[in-house]
Amino acid sequence: MSATPSPISLGTIGSDAGIPNLNVATVPAEIRHGDAAAMRAYSEGLAFEDMLVNELTQQVSKAMFDGAGSGEAGANAADAGPGSPGGLLGGAGAYASMVPQALTSSIMADGGLGMARSFAQELDPALRGLGR
Repeated sequence: MSATPSPISLGTIGSDAGIPNLNVATVPAEIRHGDAAAMRAYSEGLAFEDMLVNELTQQVSKAMFDGAGSGEAGANAADAGPGSPGGLLGGAGAYASMVPQALTSSIMADGGLGMARSFAQELDPALRGLGR
């Protein structure tokens, strides 16, 4: 027995992508007025973009709180010795774990960085060339 894909609509794009607070006004017009395949492709693109943005924010957070970045902040953290708070915000360790998810949620709720449209165009060739 094969599983049928769940019905998708403009209102469910964000929740299907794992982005419960997505502002649907930021969804491109060709997706808003498109068929279920276009909405599904965009939803999958958003989910992938969400994963990428989450990885990016984790790296930014790591550099800010741990000093694990390159350049002066990373060098200073390495010189500080074990157990010392490194990074720009090294003393705020209790909040460090919340930053990546908060940044990701904020970015994605406002439509992301714009990569989902490109991903959707690759997943659904009918969208190529629309809305440029």
